Amino acid sequence: MVGNKKSNGNQIIYLCLGLLLTIMGIYLNYQNILNGEFPNALMLLALGINQLLLACLSPHIFPRDERAKEIMGKAMTINYYVLFISILVLFLAIGPFGFLTLDATQVLIVLFCIMAITIPGTMVIYSKII
Repeated sequence: MVGNKKSNGNQIIYLCLGLLLTIMGIYLNYQNILNGEFPNALMLLALGINQLLLACLSPHIFPRDERAKEIMGKAMTINYYVLFISILVLFLAIGPFGFLTLDATQVLIVLFCIMAITIPGTMVIYSKII
């Protein structure tokens, strides 16, 4: 019962923060996306989506049992490969093929956003499967 209350409290906090950050991220990135520029506040949008995914995931990972450990372990294994594939794609897109022009800070922002979304995203998928 106590774990359920903690899970519900965390879920409400994640949901409120996720909605706030997503709305702010859309508002701040809207003009840059329309102009075809790199969105300056892309991390806000990624963190908002991260919080919304954690709101869906909260009931599954806060009772720290074997199922939660299995969900986190499998998700981290998949994210290990996602990180290397995204680094490879960014390297090829910026380097030899050159159809993207990003500076180092923008590349790090893109990698952060990929990881901030895929970690809870894969956990949500595994929580539905397991």
